[in-house]
Amino acid sequence: MAIVPRRGLRIDLIPRELHIVLICAGGAMLAVQANVTLPVAVLMGFLLSVRVRIRRI
Repeated sequence: MAIVPRRGLRIDLIPRELHIVLICAGGAMLAVQANVTLPVAVLMGFLLSVRVRIRRI
């Protein structure tokens, strides 16, 4: 999946090879330990589950 927000920049979102259960458990533990709100926990879970690659074209 590639997102191209402006000319000359390419952002690739690549799913990680980990099992979704491990990712969810890690995100839930992080949210509980850090005592954060739901939007922050969802964002961190998303960032843990994908690899973001930014390149110039």
